[in-house]
Amino acid sequence: MDSLTLNANAKINLYLDVTGRRADGYHLLETVMHTVSLCDTVTLKKTGKSGIEISCSDPLIPCNEKNIAYKCAAAFFERTGIFDRGVSIDIIKNIPSEAGMGGGSADGAAVLTGLNRLFSAGLSESELISLGAKIGADIPFCIKGGCGYCTGIGEIIEPLPKISGTVLIGKGNTGISTPEAFGKIDSLGYRIGTEGIKDIFGNVRSLADIAPYCRNIFDDISRLDEVSQIKKIMTDNGAVCSLMTGSGSAVFGLYDTEISAERAYELLKQYGYFSALCSLV
Repeated sequence: MDSLTLNANAKINLYLDVTGRRADGYHLLETVMHTVSLCDTVTLKKTGKSGIEISCSDPLIPCNEKNIAYKCAAAFFERTGIFDRGVSIDIIKNIPSEAGMGGGSADGAAVLTGLNRLFSAGLSESELISLGAKIGADIPFCIKGGCGYCTGIGEIIEPLPKISGTVLIGKGNTGISTPEAFGKIDSLGYRIGTEGIKDIFGNVRSLADIAPYCRNIFDDISRLDEVSQIKKIMTDNGAVCSLMTGSGSAVFGLYDTEISAERAYELLKQYGYFSALCSLV
């Protein structure tokens, strides 16, 4: 096998609290994440020559050593000791940037998983997760996928039952810098989380069950008018709940059916916002 194409799925945070900060600067989290069907496409090819080549459909994404996919490829080859390191990585972006949906991390996770298969390296899932955690806090979950209660910096993952439903994603033109968002949290202080949140999400039967418990500390401090407007459009048009994901600025709305989300989807497009219908997977 000389080439491989994978979907790099985005994630949303159904619940997110920042509970502290480690000495190395990484923040400690308590979060419930769920994979969604919105994804980038990552194609890996052996080139027969040395070096890692990156190309991307989004001209604003760096195609060099700064790219998370590049970092993951370099870390994979370093970990496995494989000397035949000639590989090209082509990324078709569908996940918006600066959105809090783990787009770069999803690409990195796909690279680690894909290279492991392409070069028959035989690394276990736990080894891939450990490798990814050194590069980005969301990479471990993007490797694992599904629904999970995550602690530590996000790398300690306890699987939860997957939830069914339609997800509407909306994002304005303004992104949110992750370092700046965490800087605000640092200045305001940390929360201790919600007691029993893992059990609450572990026993849900419907979207209505989880709606009262969906929360995001970054949503609480967001002051973007676009975020407020997108949330209002979603909730006014049938969303069980609407919340910013990650450190923002993308907003998700949960719907029982795709039909119930279509009106809000069209309104977001009319306002010029990024709008995508997907599902919890």
